[in-house]
Amino acid sequence: MRYLKTIMKAIFRPRQTAATVVAFMLLGLLCFVTFNVNAFNPVAQALKGFSTKDLFYRMMLASPADTSDVIVIVDITRLHDRDSIASVLEEVDALEPAAIDVDVIFERPMDSVGDAHLRRVAEKLQNTVFSFRMMDPDRERKEFTRQAHSFFVEDLKLNEGSVNLDRSMVRDIALNFEMGGEKYPSVIARMVEILQGEACDEESRSINYEPTIFRIIPYDSIQSNAEFIRSRIVMFGGAYESIDMLYTPLGQMHGIEVLCYALKTIIETEQMTDCTGILYWLLTILFSYISVCCIMAYKEKSFGMPDGFISDLLRTTLVTSLFVFLLMTTFITIGFWFFYKQHINFDLTPTLSVMAFATTSADLVRFFIKHTFTQK
Repeated sequence: MRYLKTIMKAIFRPRQTAATVVAFMLLGLLCFVTFNVNAFNPVAQALKGFSTKDLFYRMMLASPADTSDVIVIVDITRLHDRDSIASVLEEVDALEPAAIDVDVIFERPMDSVGDAHLRRVAEKLQNTVFSFRMMDPDRERKEFTRQAHSFFVEDLKLNEGSVNLDRSMVRDIALNFEMGGEKYPSVIARMVEILQGEACDEESRSINYEPTIFRIIPYDSIQSNAEFIRSRIVMFGGAYESIDMLYTPLGQMHGIEVLCYALKTIIETEQMTDCTGILYWLLTILFSYISVCCIMAYKEKSFGMPDGFISDLLRTTLVTSLFVFLLMTTFITIGFWFFYKQHINFDLTPTLSVMAFATTSADLVRFFIKHTFTQK
């Protein structure tokens, strides 16, 4: 026990510990102001839910992306009449894909010929999921109050899934929704059920945005791309719809591509292990303390040097900031290695934020000690 106390005393020094606590207090104050003062609401919305996982996905863009040989998109952006859409859907189904997600909602009847053709095709489709949308959320009850379905689905008792996605930043995919006490699976959950033969009971799943190219097949090139459709998963919808753009960690992306990433995450991507709970916060405090110790050691070393050009240069805010930046880069590089190679995600956001406040907190602690103990 005595040795343990000696080690703890050697590691956790009063000034460094105090500076770490002050840095966390400054971070807490900044978060409180940002998320509770209306003037900072745009900033709060941008930062809400942010983690270094977003940064890691962007870093992965530097490497060449693989092309998925499991999921393809059949693009019907330029098709507007339902008779033609039904013909293309029939042509795709004839190639016997593993499953089809129809990412279009035909909410109301429009023309008798096209509607009748679409209804006939929908009735005979196998391994297909049609989309519907949950609408008009009740903020107090935290559930939706209305649904938008294709006009023919209820009569034909077809397989349906919700396509609701977060309109601010899509980091997770909801797999099941509730409305009126009933559970409604998402389109991804329905597709997984078809492909794996069992229901998906999870509420949501974090999407793995490891950069992937999903082959886009134009509606008028189905037969020339038959090899990419046969036995593959087909996402059938608009690949270039301007009104369906969503924000993701990789930047803006079309909704159907987000669904591709979500489906790929569940059926073929190795599960990412997120460091959470008590272990996460203990490691965060430890890493933050280590970073504060490094920054304070740098400042003490630079201020302890004899006056001269080099010492004056090292004491400048610019060089000190560069040192902090290099320290941040080191932590990010280590975190990215664990993320990319070991599939372990450790959110470094609090640690990096503490590093940003470390210089200020160290100065505050030094000021407090100087004007408190000197006077005594």
